[in-house]
Amino acid sequence: MLSSKQMMVSVLALAVANTWAADHEVSGSQTLQAVTVTGKRPQAFESLPFTQARKASDKIISGETLKQRSATLGNALAGEPGIHSNPFGGGASAPVIRGQEGVRVKILQNGSDVVDMSALSPDHAVATDTLLASQVELVRGAATLLYASASPAGVLNVADKRIPAAMPEKGYEGEFGARYNSNSKEKLATAGITLGVGEHIAIRAEGLSRHADNYRVPGINLGETVKFVPDTHHKSKVGTIGASLIGERGYVGASYSYRKDKYGLTGHNHKFDSCTAHIYGNQFDYSYTYPYPHLMEAHHISENPHFHCGSDHGFDPGHSHEHPYGHNHDHSHPGPWVDLVSKRFDLRSEIKQPLPGIEKIRISLARADYYHDEKDAGKSFDTINPEREQEKARKNYGRAVNIFKNRGFNSRLELYHQPLGGLSGVWGVQYQTQKSSANSPDNREVRWPLAENTNKQFSLFALEQYRWKNFLFEAGARAEKQGVYMDYDAELLKSYRETYADLSASQELPDLAPNKQKAFSYSGALHWDFHPDYRLSLTASHNERLPTPAELYYHGQHLATNSFEYGNKNLKKEQSNNIELGLRHSSESWDYGISAYYSRFKNYIHNENLYRENNLFMRRQTQSQAKIYGIEGQLSYRFTPNHQATLFGDYVRGKLFDLPKLPGKDLYGEAVWDEDYQEDVRPYLGKEMLAQPGRNAPRMPPARLGIRFNSTFNQKWNGSLAYTRIFKQNKTGKLESASKGYHLLDMGLNYRNKLGKSGYQLSLNANNLLNQKVYIHNSFLPYVPQIGRNFSFGINVDF
Repeated sequence: MLSSKQMMVSVLALAVANTWAADHEVSGSQTLQAVTVTGKRPQAFESLPFTQARKASDKIISGETLKQRSATLGNALAGEPGIHSNPFGGGASAPVIRGQEGVRVKILQNGSDVVDMSALSPDHAVATDTLLASQVELVRGAATLLYASASPAGVLNVADKRIPAAMPEKGYEGEFGARYNSNSKEKLATAGITLGVGEHIAIRAEGLSRHADNYRVPGINLGETVKFVPDTHHKSKVGTIGASLIGERGYVGASYSYRKDKYGLTGHNHKFDSCTAHIYGNQFDYSYTYPYPHLMEAHHISENPHFHCGSDHGFDPGHSHEHPYGHNHDHSHPGPWVDLVSKRFDLRSEIKQPLPGIEKIRISLARADYYHDEKDAGKSFDTINPEREQEKARKNYGRAVNIFKNRGFNSRLELYHQPLGGLSGVWGVQYQTQKSSANSPDNREVRWPLAENTNKQFSLFALEQYRWKNFLFEAGARAEKQGVYMDYDAELLKSYRETYADLSASQELPDLAPNKQKAFSYSGALHWDFHPDYRLSLTASHNERLPTPAELYYHGQHLATNSFEYGNKNLKKEQSNNIELGLRHSSESWDYGISAYYSRFKNYIHNENLYRENNLFMRRQTQSQAKIYGIEGQLSYRFTPNHQATLFGDYVRGKLFDLPKLPGKDLYGEAVWDEDYQEDVRPYLGKEMLAQPGRNAPRMPPARLGIRFNSTFNQKWNGSLAYTRIFKQNKTGKLESASKGYHLLDMGLNYRNKLGKSGYQLSLNANNLLNQKVYIHNSFLPYVPQIGRNFSFGINVDF
């Protein structure tokens, strides 16, 4: 098999050769552009291959809209029906779609996987930028199987211009933006320019710079009432350079991107820093868990898991809206922070009619090197030896406490065949590999929370579409093969077995073979255009998801979420059967789209709360049956061509049942006389296994209902006013606290004009005008308030 480098070189050579050949078959004096199936000039990479199949729940958020929203992905999309955010201070936020997050929400950059560590934890930033995007697409249904087998909730594609797909019409094009936020004193600047060099080469350069201080809130009790949330500051710099060779029948291009982020880890409780968790029973019986604790089995879990912290955290009050952190927080100097660096190289090509019967071929290659560490704040809350521990802590200021790495390579080949009697389709193959780890050199419990691992995936996928009269049929399938490889040290395992040989009669090693599994997903959709203004869509799918390395093998501290987390090496593939019914309408006065969905899961993977000691959690990955269902939509009415009102909302429920039994007390038989000890001895029979009742799924977003007014006053001025009611959430999971509802009132005003041949827009946005204390239930930090009343002023110029 070719190496990733050999594959990249071979595909690049093929794409360049095809593009060069296409250039020399036609006159070079024409303006050249890539050709899509629909024949239109591409403005951005589109992940939906056949745009005529859009449903009510498919969404496109334009770059113009994104430039007026948050700089982090989850917060930028949180206003869309069905999408909520899992925020983490000012530096990171991840999207929650229909109650699903992390690995169940595939995030793409120009159709290729974003390689980062955001699926592992919400405090890890998503390594893509909405503020540089041309658009963000949310795709559901059969088309999701082109990119993932595990995303019935949807696939997000962040599309930008880093690799030009067409020559700029004037020989150049560009944009510039700047923004200031009154609350966090955010200062943001973005810029991008595409230049034509000769007739066939386009060069693209773009960048971003952002700096924000701690954001302000109406008030927060940290032992004293303050008006800001500590450690919500953020700095970010991004630079990208790209170039393309563009011909009449396609293009081939490459880009390199470098990003650097520094942001605070809010909500951290230093009383947990010295904690260790006792989740084991008698560890001497399985010595292999000393060097590799992720090899723990379910029956090893103690009936009495607990913590040892050396602090008085157990006497802290619980999290509440009156005392959100649950402890007196030292905000005299900054807490821990993240330093993040991501380097990414992309190659993409699109060639029309490269072979007989092939309408188009797409090739994409991406290699990314992601690194971030979490720096020690130099604080200690040890109550046993406070002076000694504080002196030690000061010396650790700025040291890397946790180090996360992920190196990934992704390659895709897509073949669009020519229409066959109304049948259009795309077939493809994808290969990707990621090598990741999480190293905590100062962790007292385990050195490697996530031991170095390599995850290899190979996939075949297909999507076909057929139109008959006013019916449109879609069918998609994806087969996936995955192997997760761990490098075990045989000599190290042998030494531990010899050390503890006298303490236990059982020292057999568990299965150390790679975790290899296969998944097959398929989907079908029927779209009925029963009237020119209406579309009724029915989508059904069977999705299979393979567990990630972190779900299998993570073991240890995760104090960004105030928890200790444990993987489960015995996880099986997750399976779900899903159905969605949607109705879309568009007319002169009315526009609406509404979708209802239901998912039934087998082997649903989730992080179960095993134990809670005040505000510190112990969690382990487990599986159960589950069902998740909900409804989302929006209804718009135009009073006049320039004035419109929109009602929007969403609701989602999640329930777990048939949960695995938990180990309880040790069981002993009837006493029998032991001749050796000359006493009655009760033989050990094993552990009592306790059944768990069904319960709500954890961290489900609350119901939401809102109304928005949009008005265009004239050709230059337009504005908006939006009110959203987020309801309380008391349908909570195990050991989870309820959260209150809140009200959001937002306003926006925009002015457009031209200066010469350039267009510009001035915008003023007012958010959370009621200055509400906003707490996000579906966050791992539901007690950290979100940003209070804030005003943003921005300017964007296109030339």
